[in-house]
Amino acid sequence: MRNLLSPVMLERAIQALFFLALIVVVTLTVIPGAAIQTEMSLNDKLLHFIAYFGLGILGGTGWADRRHVLVIAMPIFGLALEIIQGGFVEGRSFDWYDGLANAIGAFAGVAASLLCRRILFAGQAAS
Repeated sequence: MRNLLSPVMLERAIQALFFLALIVVVTLTVIPGAAIQTEMSLNDKLLHFIAYFGLGILGGTGWADRRHVLVIAMPIFGLALEIIQGGFVEGRSFDWYDGLANAIGAFAGVAASLLCRRILFAGQAAS
């Protein structure tokens, strides 16, 4: 089955999705605590893992030649957002375990991007 998008167009689409997901993650991180529903059906750490897993898989699939940068930058970015959340966002606090969940999610997402990219670009030469 032939892909509808060229490899370059597919990469650009995935990169755009990465930036949209990044905006969502940052927005949800800096929303004051009172604005967030307190009764979550999922564990907070699981939500952190899922968010950064999504960023990792999108980033690693969209920028295969930059995975090493993502593995370093995303946990640092997640920790920086935790610090901002703890110091500047009303009703929110810093949590090392949230930062750890962010890092583990990012690592797992970047690792999963290897398989994702192999499936999406099977039989095609990606840039």
